[in-house]
Amino acid sequence: MEGQHTGGSSPKLHLIVEALNDGSLPNRFRKTPVTEEELSGLPDHLNRFGFAELRMSGSAQFSHQGLQRMMKEIGETPITVVDLRQESHGFVDGLAVNWFGLHNGGNKGLTNQEVMVEEKSRLDGLRLQESVVFDRVEEKSINVEGPVAHRNAVHSEEELVVSEGLGYARFYVTDHHRPPDSEVDRFQAFLETLPEGTWLHFHCRGGVGRTTTFMLMYDMLRHSPHVSLDELLERHTATGGRDMYRLDSPDSPKYAPAVERLAFIKQFYAYCLSQADKQHRTPWSRWIAERNAREEQ
Repeated sequence: MEGQHTGGSSPKLHLIVEALNDGSLPNRFRKTPVTEEELSGLPDHLNRFGFAELRMSGSAQFSHQGLQRMMKEIGETPITVVDLRQESHGFVDGLAVNWFGLHNGGNKGLTNQEVMVEEKSRLDGLRLQESVVFDRVEEKSINVEGPVAHRNAVHSEEELVVSEGLGYARFYVTDHHRPPDSEVDRFQAFLETLPEGTWLHFHCRGGVGRTTTFMLMYDMLRHSPHVSLDELLERHTATGGRDMYRLDSPDSPKYAPAVERLAFIKQFYAYCLSQADKQHRTPWSRWIAERNAREEQ
């Protein structure tokens, strides 16, 4: 790792570029099928129930021009961007940037409010500089040579997304981990306020674990009585999502969180089944707490 530590005080965080502002689609961009042609491209045996009505997409982090390209690719309105990143991130002259820590857990352990304060402080620090020098982290950053003059174009993700006329929501999830129960509750409450017909675009850093988890949750909440858990997992894998059954080796730091995430997904599917015929759902956190208490008796 090399370069200048910019913004904030922690020497363990490195300011890196994650996406160039070159107009390309973000990595791992995928969307649920909408047309008959898109549906016909899926494996014949795949359960398609409700898939075309989901109106959602997912990806890795986008740049400013990448967001604009993505809007054209989706071709629908209204769109709300669902940001699943706990780590501090933003945009410098359209480049997507992130303060990268060990295992991308720079804000691990902080409350949502503390994350917002930390991120704002770091972005404000960049605004005070005439130019920015980015760090290089092997296999995690895109190399940008020399200082970048940001021309006062430093934005939080919410500022950038809203400037493009899109909706924005954020749920704070540590990279490689399952969402906290409190964020699951917040996600459910958010869905209840969505105008009908809203297209949701989910993203995290890499567009893999957190993004697939939330896309699965959204699908489960709507279709669990008609699509089995394995069918749900398979149809998201078929369209570019993570295979949640694929685990890293047990000696990897990603292994234990991935096991916990898979267990959560199975529990959340059971929760969705239990709530399918109820007019008002019991909040996830209360349901899982009551279930755990019963199991301990």
